[in-house]
Amino acid sequence: MPSIVTRVLTVPFEYSVIANYPARSDWDADAAELVRTMLDRWHLTAGEAFVGGEAAAVLRVTTRDGSAAVLKVGFPHFEATHEALALEVWASTALAPTVLRQDPWTWSLLLEEVVPGTSLSHADPHEALDAGARLLGRLHATTPPPGIPTLAGIIERYVGNARAARAGYAGLLAELHGVDVSALLDQGMDAAAELASTIDESALLHGDFNPGNVLAGPDETWMVIDPKPMIGDRCFDLFPFAEQLGDVRGAPERLAAAASIIDCDPARAARWAFARCAFTVSWLLSDGERDAAKVAATEAQMWQELSAP
Repeated sequence: MPSIVTRVLTVPFEYSVIANYPARSDWDADAAELVRTMLDRWHLTAGEAFVGGEAAAVLRVTTRDGSAAVLKVGFPHFEATHEALALEVWASTALAPTVLRQDPWTWSLLLEEVVPGTSLSHADPHEALDAGARLLGRLHATTPPPGIPTLAGIIERYVGNARAARAGYAGLLAELHGVDVSALLDQGMDAAAELASTIDESALLHGDFNPGNVLAGPDETWMVIDPKPMIGDRCFDLFPFAEQLGDVRGAPERLAAAASIIDCDPARAARWAFARCAFTVSWLLSDGERDAAKVAATEAQMWQELSAP
């Protein structure tokens, strides 16, 4: 039964709240209480929790009128500040669930439940590749709402943060035998900066378009959730989709096929893949995850070789 909860106009999440949670563990300590607060405030009955997400507490709920919905209480981070705005504009053409309520100070959303809600990762690989790429093309063609940040601005921030973080994990770099991670990171940051400086598109990007963020909706449609919206180069969005749709060794072929479907330069998409892998290596090293960083560095090397002129 469709929800009849009053829908409100969306706004950016309150940016100042990010400072309250300098680490994910700080938010984890408050998450349960935030969820209880929103269940009470919006008169919701809690159902089962969704598992697998890394940046939010998400659970099925029943509203006071008996309708099914989904409560999402997010970990405040700057990439997701404009999440609700992107969902609202995509929901207008049934590409995302409707935002029923929002509390910008707790980073909470009450969302239409996507039914049946099976993720794209469970679909036939060939069908998933085609369906996902075509959905991505429709997302990119949507007129962006005001206020969405640019990809160029976000990449500038990523590069600055990654370069500044190097001193904190310098000791780990020496332990990653077999991969010149220091040079790889330098080259990855340079690639990201070069790509950002040559963006000539203004598409509305999802920002985290992976198969787990694409859900089956009614009548064999597909919808997106959990965007990190930005405006810029369509090629940026292809990497997590191609990487996570199957074995990583098949990612280059999948990326090229998806790029063809949305008419995107596959070489540029591969260079974005290299840059994004380099950022992942930096983040993992900052978190002290040496083994995972080495795996990511090996993947970054693959993309670097594929994207070399």
